[in-house]
Amino acid sequence: MTRFSILLGTLVMLFAGACISPVEVDFAEAEQELVVYSHFGVDEPIKIYLTHTRDPLKPNQLFKPVENATIKVYQNGELVSNINRSSEPDKKIDYAALYNTEVHAVGGSRYQIEVIAEGYKNARSVETIPHHKATIQSFESIESNDENKLYRLLFSDDNTENYYYQLAITALEHNTQDSLIREEAVDYDLVIRSSAYTHFESDMRAWTAVYPEYAGFLFTGVNEEGGVKELFIKIPNEDRSNEMYNYTYKIELHKVSDAYFLYHQSIQAQFSDDNILSNPTQIYNNIEGGFGNFSAYNAATIEVSTLRVGE
Repeated sequence: MTRFSILLGTLVMLFAGACISPVEVDFAEAEQELVVYSHFGVDEPIKIYLTHTRDPLKPNQLFKPVENATIKVYQNGELVSNINRSSEPDKKIDYAALYNTEVHAVGGSRYQIEVIAEGYKNARSVETIPHHKATIQSFESIESNDENKLYRLLFSDDNTENYYYQLAITALEHNTQDSLIREEAVDYDLVIRSSAYTHFESDMRAWTAVYPEYAGFLFTGVNEEGGVKELFIKIPNEDRSNEMYNYTYKIELHKVSDAYFLYHQSIQAQFSDDNILSNPTQIYNNIEGGFGNFSAYNAATIEVSTLRVGE
């Protein structure tokens, strides 16, 4: 029995020592790929943000800007830009390098980019800007109370096919010399007043808002006889009682490409998916050899005066 006890004790000590002995295993690092992000509009320079994917075995690793890339831009098949260094860093984004191609986009044109960076696969993408922009006919206040005002937006467009739109509203503050002092996004709501429109529904024959973040609601438009489309927009009142300043609303109606719409739609679907048992929503990707989104829009813009509270 004594010998058995000694043997058992020895085995326990060996197993205990094995449990606390550190073991180092080398895993091959996951291949990182380029992440390309660019939204651009007509008459605007095409800016491209460039970073890379994160190693799934290192979830706390930070994204880093890719500074050593060469980016080629083709317009309708012709090389129009070839840059190999990033421009001044964007103070708002420290994880991606900003490349300013200085190519001003033209409506209806087809753009192709090729991104080449040492250590990564080449990344490519193609996008065509919507040829025409919508025509904004009017934006006027039709109702008001102590809390908000209701505006009606009338616009028209080509009725030969369905389009995707995004509505952005910003408040502009000017001094008495008409110099811009401040600009901020307006937190608005769409108000459905007609059976021709639905809100957050899947019926693609009507209007469907799918992404109310940042630039505003993203929605689809249907073919309607006459071509005139009507939206009702509720904007909360703000205390703008300083007579030293003038205030206007800038209305931007973006006609966006399929790639723009599908990308933001997939993001909204991912944010709104609370079912932990379902498969995660795949973010739309139109970058060959990498990840991200390269998409465009054609924007119509007007500015209208806004009255102070109580006027």
